[in-house]
Amino acid sequence: MALDIQEKKTIRLDLYLFYIRLFKSRNLATKFITTSRVRIAGQVTQKPHKLVSIDDVLTIPINDKVKILKIINIPNRRGPFLESILYYEDLTPIEKKETTTDKKVNLKFVERVGRPTKLERRQTDKLMGRN
Repeated sequence: MALDIQEKKTIRLDLYLFYIRLFKSRNLATKFITTSRVRIAGQVTQKPHKLVSIDDVLTIPINDKVKILKIINIPNRRGPFLESILYYEDLTPIEKKETTTDKKVNLKFVERVGRPTKLERRQTDKLMGRN
């Protein structure tokens, strides 16, 4: 009496995003999908029950950036992070960090709001001729 375990070919979108640890809970994934414009292979969907399969490309807007994921395999459970990264390939282009050459940053003097520190108070006293 051998059991044949058939591998799933499709999985719900909200469950997949939860399994690959993009969201802490399935409920958060569901709310995100219904309120955002998630694309599956270029088609916009707002339905968390939409089925995704291997080789689908997901385009997900997160924090004013777009994350592009290609599904490599379908997970059976929500495992540790190192296991979850085996189920997708990140196709998001790497953005160059902006340099701060335009602004002159002087780390010695930082503008503060509120009470002066002990060092600043001593420097003020010395400047004013107080002991």
